[in-house]
Order: sequence, then C-alpha cells, then structure tokens
Amino acid sequence: MKTLIFDFDGTIADSFELVIEIVYELTGIPRQSEAEVARLRKLPLLKAAREMRIPLSRAAGLMIKGRQMMHERINEVEAFPGIAKALKTLHDSGYHMLVMSSNSEQNVRTFLRTHNLEGYFDGVYGGASVISKTGTLRKVLRRNRLKPANCFYIGDEVRDIVAAVKAGLEPVAVTWGYQAPEALIACHPYAVVHKPAELLTVFPPDDKV
Repeated sequence: MKTLIFDFDGTIADSFELVIEIVYELTGIPRQSEAEVARLRKLPLLKAAREMRIPLSRAAGLMIKGRQMMHERINEVEAFPGIAKALKTLHDSGYHMLVMSSNSEQNVRTFLRTHNLEGYFDGVYGGASVISKTGTLRKVLRRNRLKPANCFYIGDEVRDIVAAVKAGLEPVAVTWGYQAPEALIACHPYAVVHKPAELLTVFPPDDKV
C-alpha cells in the first residue's frame, strides 16, 4: 500500500503569516516589504535566513521558542481551502497517511484535532530539524516498517524535496505554501500540484496499492 507522508506548515496549515510574525518578534529584524518577502520565497529556507541575517547558530533556540509561541496562537491558523476534502478522500480511498514536520507534535496534533483532521492520519511525527528532514524521514520509515519506494513526501519547500530524495522517497511539491512555484519546479519533483484537489489526480482512489 502506498504511504503518503505530509508536511504540516505550508502544506496542510496556512501558517505562513503567523510564522513571519513570530520570526519578527524573536529576531527583532525589520519587517520586510511584500516585494522582498516574495523574493525570499524563491530561495531555500536556510539561504533566506542568511539573507535576513539570522545566524544558523541561533536556529535551534529560535525553533524551540517559535514552537512554544505557535502553540499559544495555534487557534489563529486555518487549514488551506480544499485540503480537508482532499485528505478525507485520500483516507477514505485507503491510502496510508502520516504527518512529519519541523513543528512540534503537540502543535500539529492540536491543529489536526481542532480542524477534525486527526482521524485521517495513522501517525504524527514532529520536531524534524529545520536544516534537514532526511534523518527524521528515515526514522519514520523504520518505525512504520515502510519501503521508501512505496512512499511519497508531500511538502511546500525545496528542503522537503531534497529530504525526500535523500531518504529514497518520491517528492510531491505543493505550490500553495512557503516556496515560490518556480523554485519547486526547478528541483524536478515527482509531481507539482497547484491546489489540493490535484492531489487526487496524482493519487487516484484506484491506485493506492
């Protein structure tokens, strides 16, 4: 059976604006113009962080504080339009589905429970490194005794694509999250989808095995 592993922020949860607010608050960097934000979204996350002069040495501490702050405001985050229907259809069609994220497991589960999505997933794995998700993806595969060839990682960033390829999974890129579409397309993922309903074209109900 095919396993679909979903990223959380930018793929299921429309959390970009809240994440940006938290980044500004934690780092004290000046607010960027809309044009500058659009430019940064074309860059890999770590390169964007460097251009914003956020040192990598602070990444771990910022991530921990950021997760805590997000937990306090998780009720402000909405699901992307159409994602709930797509997840329900995939689940009802028999696909095995998991979530793996750099966000905390607590935040992800709280969000999924609030939006009545938790029942669609057989596992939630949080705390993946902001630098590389490859190691966590491999742990998820081992814990669930999954063969990489039968698995797909669905995410909104270049680092999601890179991690999937390194772990032996097929990457599926969604363009409604953080990364600009052209940056995702340049990485040549297995598929690029522009709206949640298109996931059902990539993973049709009769092709779950």
